[in-house]
Amino acid sequence: MAAKTYLNYIDGDWTPSSTGETFDLINPATCEIIASAQHSDPADMSWAIDCAERAFWSTSWRNNPGLRRDAFLKLAGCVSHNLNLLADLNTANNGKTLNDSRTELMKLVDLISYYAGLTMNVFGRAIEPAQDAFSVLIREPLGVVGVISPWNFPLTLMLRAAIPALAAGNAVVLKPASLTAAISMEFVELLSETGAFPKGMVNAVTGPGQTLGELLAKSEKVGMISFTGDNSTGRRVAELGAVTMKKVALELGGKSPNILFADADLNKALPTAVKAAFSNCGQVCMAARRLVVQDTIFDRVVEGMKTALESLIVGDGRDERTQMGPLISRKQMETVLEYIELGKQEGNLITGGYRLQGPEYDRGFFVAPTLFTDLENDSRLVQEEIFGPVLIAQKFHTEEEAIEIANGTRYGLAAAVWTLDVNRAIRVAKAMQAGTVWVNSYRKTYCQAEFGGYKESGAGRTTGIEGMLECTQLKHINFDLAAM
Repeated sequence: MAAKTYLNYIDGDWTPSSTGETFDLINPATCEIIASAQHSDPADMSWAIDCAERAFWSTSWRNNPGLRRDAFLKLAGCVSHNLNLLADLNTANNGKTLNDSRTELMKLVDLISYYAGLTMNVFGRAIEPAQDAFSVLIREPLGVVGVISPWNFPLTLMLRAAIPALAAGNAVVLKPASLTAAISMEFVELLSETGAFPKGMVNAVTGPGQTLGELLAKSEKVGMISFTGDNSTGRRVAELGAVTMKKVALELGGKSPNILFADADLNKALPTAVKAAFSNCGQVCMAARRLVVQDTIFDRVVEGMKTALESLIVGDGRDERTQMGPLISRKQMETVLEYIELGKQEGNLITGGYRLQGPEYDRGFFVAPTLFTDLENDSRLVQEEIFGPVLIAQKFHTEEEAIEIANGTRYGLAAAVWTLDVNRAIRVAKAMQAGTVWVNSYRKTYCQAEFGGYKESGAGRTTGIEGMLECTQLKHINFDLAAM
């Protein structure tokens, strides 16, 4: 069968790009072409922005919470009904395991359903600021929200920004990652088939991120830009957004520490550490890339991790037995292998450290799960986001030293602490410079709880009530009672 060609979705219609060009989308496990998408140019993006702005002002979406609620409930049902179809394509396009894809889709159903309820709860407040005055503070949508999303969680990270924006009454323009445009546009197709979203309220344009993303970020017709991705691009988005003083929400890199004290329950901590570092082949912004371990159990933990990693089943994510799939692209694989070679020079390679070879691997981008020890804290492997299956184990002696090591990077997205001492858990969690801290667990995320980073891991919060309020602006309406 011929690979499917995805069109842009603008103003409620499916349309080819003005360039007439497309690009191929591949399965990173096999390099087979699974689909193609539009290679759009600025004219396409400008048109999408214009249509979104017109839809925002010409429909009742912005001030009809019941309409938004019903649309979300219909969309949640549609995703649930097509969950296996979306999961299969997500795995083929991204490379992650089928189990991870199904879990991602089930969480998205929860997210959409949660915001269906919040559409009815965009509250302001009333105050009496003076004797003869009465004031109402209301929250209003911003207008058009632009969403630039990455390839590692192509649906979750696109919708985590788009759904709260829509719930608050905004129109959205989506710029999905090119590498995973198939699954992103397949979802938009399902959304369009619900018939529940007014024409022009949701638009999606595929193509080169630099030109399309920059236009979206600097457009004076866009009231907010949400970007998830690397730090250098995030800084550029912030600079462009500042030109028109639009709201900018950023979730950027991470180098999250996973701290194990000597009293940690290793029967739970070690399997969790493997998943925390190597799920989605380590291509997770909140991945626990640094295992910070107390010296008295360090050797035991390293040996346990070595055994676990060497038994991890790596392969095509469409195989139900697979526990870790490939990296997303050849470029990403080459970047990870460069870091590994540097690690071999600077530290102690415990296991992994090579590209997997063999009939089941040669066509894809597979790297063995890798563990290093004995790296200095200023090593690039410790300080930089590798975004691959590479874990760094670091040793500490005291609680204070653990905190210093954990906070010793420019990132602050997430962290975890493992201990049976509740007082220590509270002290360390409070001392972590991170937006999320887990105690005796890792990567427990909920649509009801806000998520975001400290330091260079970003600005703003997604999900939860705050995720929706980020997509609003406050208006003060004052009544002079003496004049009435």
